[in-house]
Amino acid sequence: MKREYRLILWRGRVYRRLALLVGVVGLAMTPLARADCDGCVVAAIQGLKSEMVRQFVELKNHLSTEIKTLRQSGAQVEKDSLRAQQDIRFMLPTGGCETATAAAAAGPARDRTEAYLRAFNHLRRPEKTGTAASQAMVDTYLADYCTPEDTGVRGCTQASTRPNAPFLAETLLSGSGVGSAPDPTRPNSYLPEVLSFNPDRVLDARRFIDNLVDPYPLDDLPPDLQGTPQGMAFWMRKKVYEGQLSVARYVLNHALALRVPAAALRGWLGRVWQEAKADEHQAAVLAELPEQISYAELLKTEVDRRYASPSWYAGIAGSPEAAVLRELAYMTALQLNLTYLRFRQGERLELLLAEQVTASADANRRGPLLAELASANRLVNPGSVSANDPSAPAVDPLPSSPPSAP
Repeated sequence: MKREYRLILWRGRVYRRLALLVGVVGLAMTPLARADCDGCVVAAIQGLKSEMVRQFVELKNHLSTEIKTLRQSGAQVEKDSLRAQQDIRFMLPTGGCETATAAAAAGPARDRTEAYLRAFNHLRRPEKTGTAASQAMVDTYLADYCTPEDTGVRGCTQASTRPNAPFLAETLLSGSGVGSAPDPTRPNSYLPEVLSFNPDRVLDARRFIDNLVDPYPLDDLPPDLQGTPQGMAFWMRKKVYEGQLSVARYVLNHALALRVPAAALRGWLGRVWQEAKADEHQAAVLAELPEQISYAELLKTEVDRRYASPSWYAGIAGSPEAAVLRELAYMTALQLNLTYLRFRQGERLELLLAEQVTASADANRRGPLLAELASANRLVNPGSVSANDPSAPAVDPLPSSPPSAP
């Protein structure tokens, strides 16, 4: 305790002596020196003041910049948060292949068209002879297909709303019917193109196909000749002829099958849009579709709701990148389906070309070959036909006996 007290007294004496020394030095300084020292102090204070002002300005600018950055960052964070919340419901499921129920329905929806095609390929007009077919054409024309020019003549009493339907290509591709008051000088007076056929249009298209492919079926032989060798040969030749016609019938029936409506397709389209998160205009588009749409109209709708819709372009321009990528993926899937349809179309085109080649070969080569065959027969058996008779017919040989039963 005493030791600390002595330490305090010693420090006090040191401080007093230093103060006394400073006072003596100050009194000894001349007035000029003291004036210079005052000027230095004032200058130092002014310099310090300027430096403090400058630093305060820099600090203010720095704080303003940081506050602006923080505001922008906060706005960006909020925007990113809203976008993330919007994108959450667009995220692909973890098991996309297992949960894509709408995609799993695409195949059955397309197969529905193939089912109609197979059915149409096995449908034939009820008239089995050329005479019966000709009379049926007259009866159906008078009942359903008279044109305004036919009214009052040939048995037509009034013009039909589906004039000439069994004899026009547009009946198959655009639907029968022209409207109540069509005028060639006013295109809008005609009915628009129809891609989902009602029962009347399906029947009209089937009649067009029958009239184009086989308008007058070949009559069959009388019953007493059908079992003869010649009758059996004629029967097989008739089958070959009908097989050649079936190539054209298959292609035309496919065009019709694409336009036959099915109730399942409309619901399938809605499910695809919903699961693809592309349902922003779903209600408006579906409202314009019939309850039962065809596969052809389904494809056209997928095109029109993009290419022909200004709102789609606006949506693409204002959507986030993830949403645009999803739309591109959806269109790629649609393109994949169209690629498959083009593959099947290529098969039909090849079938038509092959049939044309065989028909051309039969028309241009078969006759000369039969003539050479007849000439060879005359050389081997001169007594049968005069070898020097150029007018001798070249007969297409037929089987001499029917095929033996197994």
